[in-house]
Order: sequence, then C-alpha cells, then structure tokens
Amino acid sequence: MNRAHHLMATSAVLLAFACTADAPGNNSPAGNEPAAGSDSAPGNEPAAGSDSAPARDGVADTAPALDLETALALAAMPLSCVDRPHALRPDRAGYLDDITYARRRGFEQDRAFYGCWDWHSAVNSTWAMVRLMKEVPELSVAPLIREKLRDHLSEAAMAGELQYLTDNPSFERPYGWAWLLLLHAEFASWDDPDAATWGERLTPVTDLVAERLSDYLAELETPVRTGVHPNTAFAIAMSLQATAMAERPELEEILRDAAVRFFAGDRGCPTAYEPGRSDFVSPCLEEAALMAMVMEQAEYVPWLGNFLPPIDSDDFANLRNPAPAGPADSPPSEGGAVITNDSLRAALGARSHLIGLAFTRADAMLRIANALPADDPRAQPIRTLASEHARAGFDTMFDADYAGSHWIGSFAVKYLVQATKGSIS
Repeated sequence: MNRAHHLMATSAVLLAFACTADAPGNNSPAGNEPAAGSDSAPGNEPAAGSDSAPARDGVADTAPALDLETALALAAMPLSCVDRPHALRPDRAGYLDDITYARRRGFEQDRAFYGCWDWHSAVNSTWAMVRLMKEVPELSVAPLIREKLRDHLSEAAMAGELQYLTDNPSFERPYGWAWLLLLHAEFASWDDPDAATWGERLTPVTDLVAERLSDYLAELETPVRTGVHPNTAFAIAMSLQATAMAERPELEEILRDAAVRFFAGDRGCPTAYEPGRSDFVSPCLEEAALMAMVMEQAEYVPWLGNFLPPIDSDDFANLRNPAPAGPADSPPSEGGAVITNDSLRAALGARSHLIGLAFTRADAMLRIANALPADDPRAQPIRTLASEHARAGFDTMFDADYAGSHWIGSFAVKYLVQATKGSIS
C-alpha cells in the first residue's frame, strides 16, 4: 500500500471511529493511553495529502499542500478523539495509600475539552477542526465538525470550564492558555454565524486566561527554555498570533515587552543540547521565530546572526537534521533515536514528541525565513530545511499510535497554513 492509500485508509478508519465514538462516560478505549496532561503526551498520525506542493521561490517543496485530501486526513484525527475521554492518570498513587478514581457523572454537560488525552490537546484539536473549515470550506466533514462544536461549546460547558479555571489558577499555564487564545481568535476573526456564537461563549474563559497570562509574564523573572509545554517563547509567539487575529492591545504589549526582556540580549544559542529526548519544540528555533515577530528587520538580521550559527556549520547540524523517531517497536540506539523510559507508554510519548518536533521546527523556520530580507542568503536554505522537516513529520505520523494521533494533526495544520499563507493570522 503506498503512502497516499495508507493515508486515506487511515482517515476512513478514524472518521468511522468519530461517527461511532463511545459514549462520553465510557473510558474503555483510554486504558492503554499515556497519562493525561503529562509532558510526554503529544505525538503523531496520518500522513497527509499530495506528494509535493507547488514550487516556492524556484525550489520545489517536498511537503504536502493543504488541499482537500490533506484537509480530510488531518480533520479525521481530532474528530476521532474529541469525544474520547481523557485516560485516568496512573501516576498519582500515594506513598502509603492507593488513590482511586471515579469519572464525574455528567461531565460532558459542563466540560468542553474532555477528549483527546488531555485538556490542551482537546483545545488544539478543536482549533485544528475550526481552522480546516476556514481554510477548506468544501470540506466534506464540515457538518460533522459543526455538530461536535455545538455539543462541546454549549453554554453550560463553557460555564463549567470558566468555573474550573477560576478555581485552578495555574491549570494548563501557559501552553493550554495560548491554544485557547488562538481558538477564540479563530472564531472572532471568522464571518460565520456559528463562529460568532461559539466565540461569544468562549469569551469569558479567554478573558480570564488573557488576564492570567499577563500577570504570569509580568511576574516571571526568567523564561522557561525547555523543549516541552512550559516553553515561554512558544507561548508568547502563539499568543501574539492570537492577538493579531483578535485584538487585545494590553496583552499584546505585555507579550512584546516580555519577549524583548527575556530574549533580546541572547547570543549563541546552545544548539548542541537539541533535541531533548522528548522535545516537541526547538528552544533555539522557537526563540528565533518569536524575535522575528517583535523586532524590526534591521535589528533582527544581526540579532539572528549572533544567536544562531551558520546553517551549513557543524553547530547547526542538530537543527538541520530531523530528529530520528524510528518505528514504535524499535529499541533506542546510540545514534540519538528516541530514548525510552520504563514503559512502552513513555516510549510512545517521547517518540511522538520528536515526530511533532519536525512540524514545530518547520513552522519556526518558515517564520524566521519570512522575516529576513529577500536577498538574505539564509532565507532560501532555511525554507528548504523547513520543507524537509515537514516531510519527515508527514512520513512518520503513523509511528506512535494514539500517543501522536490525538494532537499532532494540529501542528501539521499550523505548519501547512504557515507554508501556504506566510502566517496563521
């Protein structure tokens, strides 16, 4: 079976699951999933679309285009998990006591984001569905997506989300907050009656998150430079993309000020440390892409030269080569393949992160290249690297099972929109 047939067959299976999903209270499919909310959560799934996109700047891209076939495949991924309740976490046993759990009865009535493994993945999966409908209006599963949105974004569900976030002020900070801001911005910038309704329902929760993000950044003394969820540059960049779509002047000012305060003086990013064994964000590339958003070009060009090594140098090699992810049943190797933890669950989670890293690197590289002058000799090689990383992501999307399929489609969509339009805003 070739990759295109594999893609469509997998999409059909996922869509069938979406249409016949277990009742919300049934957690039986989730028993073998990675822990909800854990940093090893994100991951992989169906490869998408045509084998090549149109040439850009005279160089043929090797990653798929955001065409109808690709959009359908990517939409199948969130549709297959949005009604699939989070797995019960296995990592909270007490020192002397065992802790038992019971699913809250009626949770589907007062919770919106209860599927796709964990809260932030439910939010970004919702974002992916919305953005795909906006980008590809003729998408055949658009009525199904609208049905899911009506079910999940009810008034009662959003009231429950607001109450929970009010009572748990650090919940999903800052990664989930950034995705929520972006989801709300999609609705706010879409001329669609349903979108207006959903955006209005999301507004109180999003306003709370925006206020808390402002306070968090104002109080944060040093940025978090990890390659997973708490990464400060990633959260700021995502939030700035949201404010470009739905204006929040006070938040935007705080975001820009924080970016300059944290990163403007940085030199010589330690590329040798990348990638970490479960990274899905490149700290160096994400910071460089963020500064492209807040600096004038004349200031950014020399800053980038001082921050990243030349792209053909040995120091750039770790960023130039897609992170190896390997098949799910392969053991770790000394060559830098995924390092497993003490279980297959941890191994799949880590592997899925490295697959997702291909998309976030590609996205960041495009933002960097777009910020450079047209005649900058770095611009086209960076675009080419972005395409190579994206292709690596699409080629390995099947390799981490549900550990990847519940979230990685969102990052594939984000990359494809960036590649197609030059910005997601």
